[in-house]
Amino acid sequence: MMRLKYSGAASNLRELEELGCTVMHGVNAHTMNSHPLLTHKLFGRIVYNFPQAALKRSEANIRQIDHRRLVKGFFKSASDMMEENGEVHVTHKTPDPYSKWEIEKLAEEAGLFLVEKVKFRKSDYPGYENKRGSGSRADESFPPGNCCTFKFGKSTSL
Repeated sequence: MMRLKYSGAASNLRELEELGCTVMHGVNAHTMNSHPLLTHKLFGRIVYNFPQAALKRSEANIRQIDHRRLVKGFFKSASDMMEENGEVHVTHKTPDPYSKWEIEKLAEEAGLFLVEKVKFRKSDYPGYENKRGSGSRADESFPPGNCCTFKFGKSTSL
């Protein structure tokens, strides 16, 4: 499916595999901690740039709580997969209506605390190209606009 949706997918996947990366498809963000290939692995960094549930309506529609459910489930699963002193990074748009997702609150509910919040600069990620992800324009980039990378650690009080 990736090769059909994204023009650079085949070369990107080949490069990752040549670098020794394990490439997995179809991993559910809510249940990745129980995936057979991931159950006994811990990570120093777990990164999710621009999380979004694939919905037909505009992402600006604040009634779409599916986006929040996606992020909340991701945080709960990622929290179980972190090394001691590991971090979960989520890059997210910050203006309204995206601020209504309450990323920091969702992380806190999963036992994570904010370590740092930094302005996202694409230039910090050489070769990174954000994509829309779904629909007929999936292979198109979108203007990130005002966004930050939220970096969370695991709370030791839980």
